[in-house]
Amino acid sequence: VQIACLEQWPALEDENNLSFSRATEALKASTLRLPVTSGARVDAVSLKNAVSSAVDVMQGLGSSVCSMLSKVEDRTYLISELSVVAAQEKVMLDECRELLAMAAELEVQESSLRTHLMQVKDLPR
Repeated sequence: VQIACLEQWPALEDENNLSFSRATEALKASTLRLPVTSGARVDAVSLKNAVSSAVDVMQGLGSSVCSMLSKVEDRTYLISELSVVAAQEKVMLDECRELLAMAAELEVQESSLRTHLMQVKDLPR
């Protein structure tokens, strides 16, 4: 589950970047239509439509950000949990390595003791 979520991250990031890019372009288009030269007259309906369009874009952007925030919080929690599991796994692997080394050492000791026992049994009395 965690790996699947991490694999989805690039697609979410691309979607987010595309949304921000479109929002930026829409805002630029809305503001560039506003007359800003001296003596210019403003059509109140056009101005209202441009501002409404900008507000709609910002509201959509706000919804997108809220949606992404929820997903990011979920991913952050999963990544945090994955980090804890990875740290525990590392500790266990280190412990396993130590136990394997100890087992090999004990095997050598056992072999040595068996050999010594065989030699002691073969000694004349």
